[in-house]
Amino acid sequence: MKILKGISANSGLAKGIANVYTEEIEENIPHYIIEEDRIKSEITRLKEAYSKTKIAIEEMLKASEEIFGKAGEDIFAAHNTILEDEALFEEIVVLIKKRLVNAEHAVNDVFDTYQEKFKQKDFHFSEITHDIVDVRNRILSSFDGVSGQFECPFSERQPVVIVSKRLSPSMILNTSQSEVLAFVTEEGGLTSHGTILAQNYGVPIVFGIDVKGNIDCGDKVIVDASMSKVIVKPDRKTERYYNKKIEEAVKRKEYCMVKGETPAQTKKGLRLTLKANISLQAEIKLLKGLNYDGVGLLRSEFLFANRHEAPSEEEWFKVYRNIVETADGKNVDIRLLDIGADKMPPYLHLPPGENNDLGIRGARAIDVFYDMYLSQMKAILRVSLYGEARLLYPMISDISDIESFRELRKKAESVLRKEKKKYRKDIKEGIMIETPAAALMSGTLMKYVDFANIGSNDLLQYTLAASRGNQIIEKRYHILHPSLVRLMEIIVKETRAYKKEICLCGEIASFEEFYPLFLSIGINSFSVEASKLSDIKCNLLHVRKRDKSFVEKFYTNLKKDDIEKFFEIKSFK
Repeated sequence: MKILKGISANSGLAKGIANVYTEEIEENIPHYIIEEDRIKSEITRLKEAYSKTKIAIEEMLKASEEIFGKAGEDIFAAHNTILEDEALFEEIVVLIKKRLVNAEHAVNDVFDTYQEKFKQKDFHFSEITHDIVDVRNRILSSFDGVSGQFECPFSERQPVVIVSKRLSPSMILNTSQSEVLAFVTEEGGLTSHGTILAQNYGVPIVFGIDVKGNIDCGDKVIVDASMSKVIVKPDRKTERYYNKKIEEAVKRKEYCMVKGETPAQTKKGLRLTLKANISLQAEIKLLKGLNYDGVGLLRSEFLFANRHEAPSEEEWFKVYRNIVETADGKNVDIRLLDIGADKMPPYLHLPPGENNDLGIRGARAIDVFYDMYLSQMKAILRVSLYGEARLLYPMISDISDIESFRELRKKAESVLRKEKKKYRKDIKEGIMIETPAAALMSGTLMKYVDFANIGSNDLLQYTLAASRGNQIIEKRYHILHPSLVRLMEIIVKETRAYKKEICLCGEIASFEEFYPLFLSIGINSFSVEASKLSDIKCNLLHVRKRDKSFVEKFYTNLKKDDIEKFFEIKSFK
């Protein structure tokens, strides 16, 4: 039996047979020198491969619209944008001419350089490199028709655990939801396009797993994404344990189907606030028919991620209005642009050498990108006439940060009055508590705002001085590190007197196992990814609030493995 540790992108349990997906083209890229009189014919081969790839991407775009809606359309439109990059194509042609190499060789080398540029500069999301690889592989396969494939055929009777190097949108699109129990990959990212599509399947996803040499086609595997681990060839005792856990999970879901229309509440009837995080426009559709309490975090920086110029005020307005009106009168907390290493849109350019996580973030970014923030603020103020939009200020550390955003708001209101555009004057303001400074100052900061969100992802990063998104670090530290819990306790204690909402958002809010602890420290408002909302709501019906001794026991489990065992044993009992 092997236990492999990774990073969870979608929680849950699954047990089944592994089916390994391999990108054959990556293993057999032809490399050879050509004669000068072959240059023209090699460029012709390149153009033909590009034409075939364009047709293939257009076909995938149509298919993805039917399966995934707008999310699929956006993703394959991004692939088309990469393919149509004229500068990229010309670099390949130049390489063929100057180095006298075959077209496949040139495509691979140029795309590798392109991929490295994105990695080094944190340009847009680092996960966009997966899209670059996907487009590269599709071009390469267009030369001779060789592409990725599953090592063993799918069984008509039995879905499988798909194991691969990465989650590519193309691979997911070619895999039916009914064929998949879980996804296990070596590479990955929480916001990669492959992950976004795979999450729509509602199955466990774990990346950061050492796949090669550890999991073979036909191996029996258990995927415990809630604990971020994959068990290969489990022994009888482990298999019996997980059979019982899976059986209990099925029973909980059956019970939830009956209780589906009830508000979010615990086993003892404690009413909780459960809201949704929205990163893409398409995600608002996932909320249709659900009994939820609003949008707790609308991430603005992802809405226009696939473009090369900043959106105009009217573009901001149109997108926000659609989301606010779709929310049917529920609060929609719109976070102003939050610039970080993992969310840098292509249309923003920081000074050379700038550390995106420690430099120009939050209120500090207003001076650098003033016009863009002003147009965004104007759009939010205007859209508040069409629903319950609320302002959410990112990366607050002290009162002066709040004042900077308020000066921006005053300027936006002044311009709107001059332009004779209507807006609401009583729109509410909230802050993101995601720095240790804000956590320690939370009692003072809450005097000035109407509500607050705890941004656990950044708060953990700055508390541990460990960059988020780094797989080595994420394997070492538990996402619910005791220091993070201690800071959340301080926030709840410091702000209790103001009786204002403190909402927990971020990755940890998507793990149902942690909720007994959250409730015990006094948090009763949560915002989770839209795709996880139903599962979290379901599991809350089986959770009960614990006494203080439960919290103290947690603090005695300081190592990552101990924390995981603690929640694995204590969940829902």
